[in-house]
Amino acid sequence: MSGLLDKLYLRSPIFVQNFMVTMHGLRIYRREYGKSFWKKLDECEKLQWKSFDQIKDYQNAKLASLVEHAYTHVPYYRKVMDERKLKPTDIRITEDLSKLPVVSRSDVKENLKDLVSKNHSKRELIMGHTSGTTGSPLTLMWDKDICLMKTVVDWRQKRIAGINIGDSMAFFLGRTIVPLSQKNPPYWRHNKVLNHVFCSSWHLSKENLPSYFDMFESYSPKAIEGYPSTMYILANYLLSKDRRFPLKAVFTSSETLFDYQRQAIEEAFQCELYDFYGMAERAVFATECEHHDGKHINMDFGIVEVLDGKGNPAEDGALGRIVATSFHNYGMPLIRYQTSDITSLKTGKCRCGRNFTMMENVTTKDEDIITSTDGRYISSSILNALTHHMTSIIEHQIIQESRDRTVVKMVVSSDFTDNDSEFLINGLHGVLGEDMNIELEFVDEIPRTNAGKYRWVISKVPLEF
Repeated sequence: MSGLLDKLYLRSPIFVQNFMVTMHGLRIYRREYGKSFWKKLDECEKLQWKSFDQIKDYQNAKLASLVEHAYTHVPYYRKVMDERKLKPTDIRITEDLSKLPVVSRSDVKENLKDLVSKNHSKRELIMGHTSGTTGSPLTLMWDKDICLMKTVVDWRQKRIAGINIGDSMAFFLGRTIVPLSQKNPPYWRHNKVLNHVFCSSWHLSKENLPSYFDMFESYSPKAIEGYPSTMYILANYLLSKDRRFPLKAVFTSSETLFDYQRQAIEEAFQCELYDFYGMAERAVFATECEHHDGKHINMDFGIVEVLDGKGNPAEDGALGRIVATSFHNYGMPLIRYQTSDITSLKTGKCRCGRNFTMMENVTTKDEDIITSTDGRYISSSILNALTHHMTSIIEHQIIQESRDRTVVKMVVSSDFTDNDSEFLINGLHGVLGEDMNIELEFVDEIPRTNAGKYRWVISKVPLEF
């Protein structure tokens, strides 16, 4: 939804909000489903079983087409290739990608206009945003093909887990589904087009959690999806009450999934958990299969390189940074996009028989759960909704020092103003409570871990259960 629609939505009665969520779902359904979806899904489900050489041939053909398009229609890549005296014919196979430089987040921010394809009109593109693992916001443009492909690979994994289109699902994501000021249930809204219910991740508290499970009892979801930390809150609540709520599957993404979280979630919901790795940049997608032994890199989605500190391919089993090339977003191609995520490639083939390259779990943000002044448990990824449009914040780190005191360390650009400070403080008060003391601390840099990352959110307040 646009900013104006968001405001209208939040001020509307609940029945109107349910209608708007359904209409938004209908718009997405028309864009990303239908004959094109089923055709692409059938193609992709068959491709994963082909031989590795056949899959590489598919990748090479997609790469050659992408590079030809980028050189012809995307000024940024034309300039980069001309500077290196490269022509599209010089990059025909995946091994040729090393002839091109990596593209950093700062490169994308500084060259956004020149990264958008000149043969795509603004009406054809969808604007998106991400905060990424560094907390630095990024504006993106998606075309219809990448939106379709993202939906296809998502449902390919869900079907592995036994979940099909039309099955009831509950989602706990980062959008403000329910106004923060709402003090009583329902803390969820329905998309009747796909039989999905979207639950507020902002209202989780010891007092509110029972109402979510009351809704589950009547709605009977077959699966739930959300951030690992949010799913862990739900699971921990059930286990603390010696309860279980059987599902067919749980899906998690967007945060590092820890073993203790998987164990608790699978125990509480009496099913298998399927973690997946994607990003708003839509440059890479990797999914767990039924064996849960690492992730299958979806090689029909794009090319994944794992590079060491010198920019060379990391040896199998050695940690390196993910650099990704998406095949399907011709509206704003990302070729050799350097993420801040760390993983390693696995040797050998998965027991399932699929021939996609395997990788280990991704080491991304290592955040904690924030506890609000009124006892709500807030996944750290949810806080992204407050900052992902604030392009004047280069990096930030949120530290909850005590139940009523939170410090925000920030590296800001020269565009940062007092209005930005006021907006951020008001937003945090709206989420964490008016009694939370918010302190802004402007710093030159955020301390990194040995892996070159920093913890985006740190909570020093233990959970009550």
